[in-house]
Amino acid sequence: MIIAGIDEAGRGPVIGDMFVAIVVIDREVEKLFQVLGVRDSKQLTPRKREELFGEILRYSRFIGIRRYPPHVIDRENLNRLFLKAVVDLTKIALKFVKRIDAIFIDVAGKAYEVRDSLRNIGFEGEVFAEHGADERYIVTSAASIVAKYLRDEYVAKLRRIYGDFGSGYPSDPKTIKWLKQWVREKGHLPPIVRRSWSTVSKVASKTLDEYMTKR
Repeated sequence: MIIAGIDEAGRGPVIGDMFVAIVVIDREVEKLFQVLGVRDSKQLTPRKREELFGEILRYSRFIGIRRYPPHVIDRENLNRLFLKAVVDLTKIALKFVKRIDAIFIDVAGKAYEVRDSLRNIGFEGEVFAEHGADERYIVTSAASIVAKYLRDEYVAKLRRIYGDFGSGYPSDPKTIKWLKQWVREKGHLPPIVRRSWSTVSKVASKTLDEYMTKR
């Protein structure tokens, strides 16, 4: 039996891309992943995610990634982007493995839309689209690790270019301070920022007013 898991990383931050990953494995590999310690990426340290990333690559039949940068996120609904990623990744995976018997997807939006979209492309396997699937299904946990690890690597590169912006989440004071400082000094937002987030628009508009007043 061949199964797949899909999960995302980077849905909520104001900085950086959203990553969506699919992992396709033979069912018996789940037992190995469990022994190795594969579980929801949020429950793992960065070092453990890095270790498991290599093991997941080693034992998977197929791994695929979709990335959505801030300018795409700003003009699209996040749930629709995720839905598009699910469909695209499933299509690509099927070209390589020919058959997937069941797919386990961690969803934040409407689960029935995910199931319907996969049926519409002719997917004939079982579909388990659930909130918290990354905590219940090992293969979805594996997808969460792949997405999170790759996004963390990408964010680390952004920090080397743009400076330490903290976690990148709107609830992080360090991130908000960095946003204000950037706009105060340069008069614009960098391309790594999601401008449509309400936190960003409020911070940017107020700080930009200050910038223009001082010119």
